[in-house]
Amino acid sequence: MPPLTIPYVVGNWVRGERFYGRDELIAEVLGGHRRSLWLVGTRRSGKTSVLKQLEYLTDEAVHPRYFAVFWDFQGAEDHDGLRESWSDALLDAEDRLERLGIDPEELQTDDLFESMRRLRRALRVADLRLLALCDEVEELIRLQHAEPKLVRSLRRALQSSEDVHCVLASSIRLWALSETREDTSPFLHGFTPPFYLPRLSDDSARALVRQDKLAPEARPALPEGVVDEILSRCDNHPFLLQLLAKRVVECGNLDEACEEVASDRMVSHFFAVDVDMLEDDERRILAVIAAHSAASSHSLVDQLAQEGVESDLSRSLLRLENLGYIRRGRERKCVLASYFFRRWVEEIRVKADSSAREIERVQEATAEMPSTPSFASLSGDRSIEGRYSIIEQIGVGAHGVVYRARDDLLGAQIAIKMLKPELVGDERLLERLRKEVLLSRDLSHPNILRVYHLGGYQGRVFLTMQWVDGPTLKEVIRERAPLPAAEVTRVGALLASALEAAHGHNVLHRDLKPENVLMRHGVEPLIADFGLARLIGEPGVTRADMFVGTPKYASPEQASAAPLDARSDLYGLGLILFEMATGHAPFRAETAVGILVRHTQEPAPDPRSIVPGVPEELALIILRCLEKRPEDRFPDCGALREALLAAGKKL
Repeated sequence: MPPLTIPYVVGNWVRGERFYGRDELIAEVLGGHRRSLWLVGTRRSGKTSVLKQLEYLTDEAVHPRYFAVFWDFQGAEDHDGLRESWSDALLDAEDRLERLGIDPEELQTDDLFESMRRLRRALRVADLRLLALCDEVEELIRLQHAEPKLVRSLRRALQSSEDVHCVLASSIRLWALSETREDTSPFLHGFTPPFYLPRLSDDSARALVRQDKLAPEARPALPEGVVDEILSRCDNHPFLLQLLAKRVVECGNLDEACEEVASDRMVSHFFAVDVDMLEDDERRILAVIAAHSAASSHSLVDQLAQEGVESDLSRSLLRLENLGYIRRGRERKCVLASYFFRRWVEEIRVKADSSAREIERVQEATAEMPSTPSFASLSGDRSIEGRYSIIEQIGVGAHGVVYRARDDLLGAQIAIKMLKPELVGDERLLERLRKEVLLSRDLSHPNILRVYHLGGYQGRVFLTMQWVDGPTLKEVIRERAPLPAAEVTRVGALLASALEAAHGHNVLHRDLKPENVLMRHGVEPLIADFGLARLIGEPGVTRADMFVGTPKYASPEQASAAPLDARSDLYGLGLILFEMATGHAPFRAETAVGILVRHTQEPAPDPRSIVPGVPEELALIILRCLEKRPEDRFPDCGALREALLAAGKKL
């Protein structure tokens, strides 16, 4: 008996006879009026396959107007990286170029944009237009931070010529480029509104599961009733369809195959990564729908209002539906889209409830203990909750030990802060940690460290956080300060943007300092430790008239235990900018009280008196941040960000 041949392709892109559906999208790209199109979808929704199918169709002369270049942006962190990825794209197209009489070697140059111009000119002779198929375009977010001029030049290269058509493929993370304000024409201008990659149509999904493009004898023998159930449970999601169909063919039992897919860590990882990209209100909407199995728009409004969520509900529902998270069921009620997504959301809810109960149990147990156990490090072979595998210890602080670990469920690296046993009963500290988790969910910003989970384990309490591969800003300053002015303005603008987002949620940080800024890859700053944060205008968890923060980085009003607003964080950021530009703090004294007095009474020194090479415009920005009276500082972090970006452009 010949071995079983399973035709489904799971986890890789497809084209040609393996490609099903997406006819309307392909028609829009190849025959529509838009020259610039942004394709948005969740992971494994088939974005790369669409690009590869477009490349295939133009190569097969089905649409002879275009010459397609598949351009993968992954790993392109600077101009050289972007140029190398373009060169790789030309190398992949080498045979097709040579068939047109174009020598690929003549297109290569050290200047990316000159290479693109050469290709366009050569294609014009052949009466063809360049169709740039750009994948993994999220990399432009990092490029925007590091080299905004490069991103502006790329936008012009892709949009300013009639003989260039462009398709971007990305997740919703790319919306971050629309938030940049230093360019009057942001990169996504012309690509919006995006084209959301929807679930497959019923006909296309059925053809995919039955593999209708194969010869009848090569198709999998699936009864129509089983095909119907596969479509229903996967909600026509192309990756889930092929994964479940493959498992059904392998084991011969639909229910068993469903359990295998539902417990597949790869599937859980995709769901977790995608949901993490959503806005906080959108995640809450999903939670409400999950809790009620189905929800009408009216019941969602009532439930969200009870939770204090003010959301543009129609906009959020439309986006969740476009991304395939929800669909409309009976009586137009919203339901979670697929059986597997519903299972995943329910498991997350159960784990969250279990973790909360575990923390309460730990608190009750430790309150009755006559003494606390000694604090011991976890060895490299220890596992927490059967999910987090400890890799190495990376730091020790006043409250506990921080480890680098692996989340075995999601297959991702994280950081774990394990609290000292004697602090488990400290209600004030636990309240800070709870607040940090809740605030992290609200403050979704690329330059704010994500805090995922507060849990209990064997009498201990731990916090899981985003893993950042890089030093703290304090370490960068110690090793390299004074930093170049361009670096100070760039990093400062990103920090100001993060604080602007926090203040937009009415949240003050209150403890800004270089130690609380992590530098991903030594380049991109992330603000950490919102444990001392509080809502603007509301009382904190500390006693009235009590100093909160770090004396060296306290604002005058903080040092005086006076009421705080967003301008207090702005002063703290000014102190960080001063230290980056000069290598020194503006105020030093032998005691903490002495430093606080200087913050309240002495004007900050001009950074140029310490480092003469600090540009005047940057020095004036720093000094304005450090004014004693809040009303003399920038009005908000948005204004500071704009000033830093303007100063950076002049360097």
